[in-house]
Amino acid sequence: MFPDLFAAQVRRTPDAVAVAWGEHTLTYAELDARSTGLARRLAALGAGPERLVAIGIRSADVVTAALAVLKTGAAYLPLDLDYPAQRLEHMLGDAKPLLLLTTAEDRHAIPPSDATEVLVGETSDEPFSMDIKPENPAYVIYTSGSTGKPKGVVIEHRQLNTYLDHVVRSYPGVRGRAVLHSSFAFDLTVTALYAPLATGGCVHVGALEEMGTPAAGPLGLERPGFVKVTPSHIPLLTALPAEASPTGELMAGGELLLGETVDAWRRRHPGARVVNEYGPTETTVGCSTVVIEPDDIVPPGPLPIGQPMPGVGFHVLDDDLQPVPTGEIGELYISGTQLARGYLNRPALTASRFVANPFGPPGSRLYRSGDRVRPTADGEYEFCGRVDSQTKIRGYRIELGEVEAALLRVPEVRHAAAVVREDTPDVKQLVAYVVPSDVDVQQVRKDIAESLPDYMVPSAVVALAELPLTVNGKLDTAALPVPSGAMSGRAPVNELEALLCELFARFSGVSAVGVDDDFFVRGGTSVGAAQLVNEARKLGLALSLRDVLENRTVARLAEICAEGDE
Repeated sequence: MFPDLFAAQVRRTPDAVAVAWGEHTLTYAELDARSTGLARRLAALGAGPERLVAIGIRSADVVTAALAVLKTGAAYLPLDLDYPAQRLEHMLGDAKPLLLLTTAEDRHAIPPSDATEVLVGETSDEPFSMDIKPENPAYVIYTSGSTGKPKGVVIEHRQLNTYLDHVVRSYPGVRGRAVLHSSFAFDLTVTALYAPLATGGCVHVGALEEMGTPAAGPLGLERPGFVKVTPSHIPLLTALPAEASPTGELMAGGELLLGETVDAWRRRHPGARVVNEYGPTETTVGCSTVVIEPDDIVPPGPLPIGQPMPGVGFHVLDDDLQPVPTGEIGELYISGTQLARGYLNRPALTASRFVANPFGPPGSRLYRSGDRVRPTADGEYEFCGRVDSQTKIRGYRIELGEVEAALLRVPEVRHAAAVVREDTPDVKQLVAYVVPSDVDVQQVRKDIAESLPDYMVPSAVVALAELPLTVNGKLDTAALPVPSGAMSGRAPVNELEALLCELFARFSGVSAVGVDDDFFVRGGTSVGAAQLVNEARKLGLALSLRDVLENRTVARLAEICAEGDE
């Protein structure tokens, strides 16, 4: 189990740096001592196998917290404290964690629950038994749900071990320094958090744009060995100093990777391998890869999702659950040792998505991914879209049904549809259409933002007299109007909003921007976002790249800047 891997590494390199953030570091021995003391406290309060501990922490303390929970044998539930309170309330109410692990600074951002609160600095001298079995859960990640509520995916230790074994064998860069920059509630972080700690590497906690600058501390002035991002992040790396890009591997996952994106990055940062990783959360982070060596020629367009990892099987089936011929498109069913236990407290949903495997031994399962793929003659697979209404934007998984359910909870909305538009090449925009035509669309956005995370709030809400339908009575997406370029027209009301509007306009290439306009919809790009952040910091505004990516309007960023000044 991972705690055993970490313990072995502590014995090998006790004085090596395990975690770094800013000017601070923890050695393996120090991280072990901190996490063990906290684990004793958690165990004394009942944490153990088949129990759940929620973690709501924004700082580098999250590394100590996660390791402490795993040492007790319990599973952790990561909370993104930037989520709306309603979403956090649902997660806590649905998962019913025994304990809530947080800090004095973060505790006020977490809604009340029945979980017993524990601060990360608490310790105990009580002994505890680290009796962890492979089938015990390691963590629970909540993803978007088509029924209107997010669902928890239960990953066991044996699946986590299988995934990590592949990573540490395949990517030597994790033995150096890996950057942990994404939300802890996003399973993309699993790779950069655990693979280094199992191999003597260093987990460097900090924003990507800080790497290569004094804000990242002494270690951050050197290039990391391993960085994992969504493809949407790669143009940002291209615009950042060379010290932010890895010497070993750049791993991309969460959405389609284009050959043009890889080539643009490699022209500025030659020498590193690029790994395109595919995998739903239900198959433990990633289950197939394609490795692009520094000298490989990369064709333009979407890259294949590669070949299954060891122990994973791909089955491309038609509507009758029969294998499709090579070159034909079918739905991808996944088998093997990385399949999650299922969905937390959702036996019916688990049974519908994790089905009996007719191609394997008795008792084996297939995960029905909902992804359409095409097997190629060289043994790789091409992604060809979805069979349902699930989509991904900037690496985040979004069920359009959950967005529509939130829209229909607004009293003034009678009918609603959520779609993904790509009116500008390679720029996906989540757009909502609501009926009737006189609804206050700005108020609708505000209402749904109380229950949906920022990445699921539509960039535009369009009010219509009725939704267009086909002759068969289905939504006619082709007849939905393009959202107006001037999304709000609301003018800034203070100097801070005026300054941000000026920056939005400059780096999105338009003449004027309203405070509710979406930076990316108005023409902004990932590179432009990085340039905007750099300029904002020169002007004394405490903004990060993640702030701009997840809070894409002047109004929301002004609130963040104001909170930072308090």
